[in-house]
Amino acid sequence: MCKLLQSMQTMQSSGIIQGMSHAICPIPGEPEGTYAVVRVLNVPDTATTTTLPLHLCDPAKLITQHRLGNHELPHRTIDPRMYDQCEIDWYGAGVLPPPMYMCFIMANKCYLCGDSGDDIHGEFTENFKEGYRFCSACVPYFRQALYKTLAPIWRFRLESERAERRRSPLWVHRTRRDESGKSDRTNSGRPFRYTRWFVSSWITRKSVNRHDPNVEPFEEDLVCVEEWMNHDKESGAEPMSKLVSVMDVFFANRGSLTDPNYDPNVDDPLNQIRHMTLDEKRAIMQRESAPFE
Repeated sequence: MCKLLQSMQTMQSSGIIQGMSHAICPIPGEPEGTYAVVRVLNVPDTATTTTLPLHLCDPAKLITQHRLGNHELPHRTIDPRMYDQCEIDWYGAGVLPPPMYMCFIMANKCYLCGDSGDDIHGEFTENFKEGYRFCSACVPYFRQALYKTLAPIWRFRLESERAERRRSPLWVHRTRRDESGKSDRTNSGRPFRYTRWFVSSWITRKSVNRHDPNVEPFEEDLVCVEEWMNHDKESGAEPMSKLVSVMDVFFANRGSLTDPNYDPNVDDPLNQIRHMTLDEKRAIMQRESAPFE
């Protein structure tokens, strides 16, 4: 044992390996008292946060935040050194950060406001490893943030919530092909075929639409949908998934607002609106969007 300690001291003092330390570790399966010197990574503590309770913090460094900057909503007093800037921005202004990668995370931490709790919820992107984890106090504000991009199809989100997250089918157009078999995303007037899909992730993606040469490129919100398959899963067929614009989903299902048996294959709604301006389409979506609830 003395020789091991002397060997460790020699290696540490000589600085043979920077950023490494040494420890004595018992060797599994060997007689008791058999040890080996192992190298371990010396990870410095670079965190700028403090674990001091608020009453021990410097009062001059504390700030009081109100939800969304509204003094009629809940508030908290925090030491900003204990929080990331995105967590401060979320609580004070409702700025939703990008989805986070769900790897090596703390189980009881809200990754929106930065506080801790036992009531943690989750919402994931189409990648499943990315998304949000948030506390019950943040749930209504997270839904409000989703509503900003999902308002035209919010009624489908409400249906999903009321059905305890069971899949709710909706109509989505299939990709059109030209005579050579290439994808046709232009405003060509070719008829669409519509089939049943469901939203697999309600977290939207931003994209710039450059497909129509007659319209200036514009930013739109995309949602991930997955093909609705009624046949036996044992067939081995894998359902398709794709990103589709919230605007297209809205207009493809607009007729179902008044007719629960509506089938867009009858009147091809996306071709009916192809001569409308972008402002006209947005005005219709805003007028007919379900209110937030």
